[in-house]
Amino acid sequence: MTPEERLEEALGHRFTDRGLLRWSLTHRSVVAEDGEGPDNERLEFLGDAVLQLVVTDYLFATFSDHAEGQMAKVRAACVSRPALARVARAIGVGPALQLGKGEARTGGAE
Repeated sequence: MTPEERLEEALGHRFTDRGLLRWSLTHRSVVAEDGEGPDNERLEFLGDAVLQLVVTDYLFATFSDHAEGQMAKVRAACVSRPALARVARAIGVGPALQLGKGEARTGGAE
């Protein structure tokens, strides 16, 4: 089983568009070294917005008695770099990432 297939299994989703999966896993360091193809920066921008919306919707529906400031703090913790890194490690994103040589040497998949 490939790292991409293990990631799909952990996500419970099979990508029918394999190109989209590869695009989502391609770090900008690969494009900088190879000089061609898209990196995942645009998808990251979109994903960040979707994640904010989903977490906001959940908090709004679940914690109807909390003030906006409280929910904003909880949301910030949920979508923080450390929290998302823990999730990424748990589902195996690192081994599936396509990294440039320099990024891989500095632990970019961690």
